[in-house]
Amino acid sequence: MSFRFKTVLARLWREERGAVAVAMAVMLTGLVGLTGAATDLGVIYSARGQLQNAADSAALAAAKSMFTYDAQTYTITTTPQEARATAHQLSLSNKALGNSLILLDPDYTIGLWDLDAQAFTRIGESANPDDLNAVEVTLRKDDLANSPVTTMFAGIVGVSQVDVQAKSLAFVGYPQAVPRGGGVGIPIAIKESAISNGDSPYCGSSVEFHNENDENGSWTSFNRWPANSNTVDNFICDCYTVPFLEIGDTINIVNGNLSNFVFAHLQDRFEREGIDTDGDGDADEWTVILPVIPDEANSGRAEVRGFATFTINEVRTSPHKDVRGTIRCGTIIPTADTGGPNFGARASNPKLVAAN
Repeated sequence: MSFRFKTVLARLWREERGAVAVAMAVMLTGLVGLTGAATDLGVIYSARGQLQNAADSAALAAAKSMFTYDAQTYTITTTPQEARATAHQLSLSNKALGNSLILLDPDYTIGLWDLDAQAFTRIGESANPDDLNAVEVTLRKDDLANSPVTTMFAGIVGVSQVDVQAKSLAFVGYPQAVPRGGGVGIPIAIKESAISNGDSPYCGSSVEFHNENDENGSWTSFNRWPANSNTVDNFICDCYTVPFLEIGDTINIVNGNLSNFVFAHLQDRFEREGIDTDGDGDADEWTVILPVIPDEANSGRAEVRGFATFTINEVRTSPHKDVRGTIRCGTIIPTADTGGPNFGARASNPKLVAAN
């Protein structure tokens, strides 16, 4: 092999190694860039998730605390300042990227969520309970509060900080579910047309449950079978616990003339748990929670359509065998979850909704 040929081979080998080195450098630079971008994006998404969780917690807690309810006088009082303080406190107790979060006053709003229009109207601290049912909270990491997210690699291309924020809207509506043993208390279900015209409840209207074929309610044994006098009576005497109920559940119902002892035991309970409003020693009012069922339900099984509060004013045994009372609106059902239609009673537990 000639000297010249050896020289050419050596030069080609050096050039090949140089090309590979250049290619490797380019590839490593791209790999480092991709790794850096993934790292920065991971931090940003982590901060965004932590902000969202904190905003959700603050909005839910604030919405739950914007009312107080006096069950003796059936009075709902707005407490917007307490709701605001709760939102600030919950925000501060949460962290994003290790730092406690400050909620700015302009980022907290209380107002009215329109369930039909799916829209939120910012109202402010009203004393009218009908004006308020929702809280909106925005938490941010930017120059206004909590400092922007600092990047590790994006600074190479001039992006050293990123602004991140999260918004949450919590709504307190009408009951979708009531707890086991702490919600519905007596085995009576009321029909939809007896309590509402389809748009709004008949607040303050009198209702009489009787044993005619055109009944506006039914006895119910809930999840127990058979639906008869003995089973119904076991719920009246608290021998059976009323189960957890939610919209869409089916319950056993029965119409017709139940035994007189059912009315007698219900009358005894009315006297024990009812309130004497006129001082004569006899009960005059006993407010209970009733499941709402379709009008076409008579006997067999019926779907739960919602929940209502009903004030019993009188229970009469044979020969009348009836229950008389008034539809009670402007109440709050303790520990009831939001998500049902308006039958006059509010839930107490809010839920998150998405505003347009």
